[in-house]
Amino acid sequence: MDETANVPDAAKKIAWGAMAWGGQWCTSPGYAVVHKSVAEQFVAESKKAVVELYGTDPKSNSDYSSIISPAAVTRLASLIDPKEVVYGGKFDASARYLDPTILYPVLWSDKVMEDEIFGPILPILTYSDLGKLLEKIKSLPKPLAGYMFSRNQQAIDHVLQSLSFGGGAVNQTNVFLFIESMPYGGVGTSGIGNYYGKVWLRFSHPRQVCSDIPA
Repeated sequence: MDETANVPDAAKKIAWGAMAWGGQWCTSPGYAVVHKSVAEQFVAESKKAVVELYGTDPKSNSDYSSIISPAAVTRLASLIDPKEVVYGGKFDASARYLDPTILYPVLWSDKVMEDEIFGPILPILTYSDLGKLLEKIKSLPKPLAGYMFSRNQQAIDHVLQSLSFGGGAVNQTNVFLFIESMPYGGVGTSGIGNYYGKVWLRFSHPRQVCSDIPA
């Protein structure tokens, strides 16, 4: 997310994307990298968004998903550095429950960044140089999904042209999966082939990106 993004809008959509279904879908945002100039605002808005989504007691909210198994809760809890918890962090393995959890500030070297999270944890990192950030992301395995939040079309085009990922969205998360006329699939280590659409079977990778430029 760059410094031109609509921060409250981005926070709501990213928090929903990371926490819905307990974060247990393959295209959930695994982390958010936010420009330093808006990082504190983004953290505050993300905390507000989680409360709007699930209330102050998510454990008793029927709209908040359980984790698939007690073992999965234990694994997820082991990824949480208590010093980085700015929201949530509590868990109950026997009840298959983990708080919607926001971590900040997170470093690329932290344990939570080592592998796919697959749970309701949102690590927030910061950046100041877009070029250096893109180089870092390109050094990592290609993701199944990528999301860009910005109102700067030049920056959006640069990011989309620079990175390889299965599919994604601009100023949205996850919703591209719901458009059955568009092909969907991974690239590199994130998957092979495509589902949906008229071009589901081919050797090239047609990447679908939904775009929404909010005011």
